[in-house]
Amino acid sequence: MKKKVFNIIQIGDKSNRLSRLFDIFIAIVICANILVTFLQTFDELAFLFPVFHVVEVLTILIFCVEYILRIWTADYLYPDKNEFRSRLRFLISFDGIIDLLTILPFFFLSGMVIF
Repeated sequence: MKKKVFNIIQIGDKSNRLSRLFDIFIAIVICANILVTFLQTFDELAFLFPVFHVVEVLTILIFCVEYILRIWTADYLYPDKNEFRSRLRFLISFDGIIDLLTILPFFFLSGMVIF
C-alpha cells in the first residue's frame, strides 16, 4: 500500500491515471488556497469570510495529509537510505521545507501570509 501511495503522490507520473488526477487535484487545492487568501484582503467581501475560512481550513488539512504522506513514503524517494534517514532527507529537502512553510503559518502565525 505504501508503494501505491508513493506512486500516486509523486509529481508528474503521467503513466498513472490516479497520480495524474492527484496532481490536478493538488493544483486546484493550491489555487483555491491562494485565491481565498487573496480574496480575504478585500473588506467588501467580509460577508464571505466564513466561507473563505472553511476553504482555507480544508485546503490546509489537505496540505497536511499530503505532507504526512510524503514523509511516510520518503524511503521510496531515497531508496539508498534507511527509513529514518530518508524521512530526515525529505524534511530538509527543498520540497519538504516548502511544504512545511506552506502549512506552519496557518497554525502559528494567524493572519500572516508567507506564500
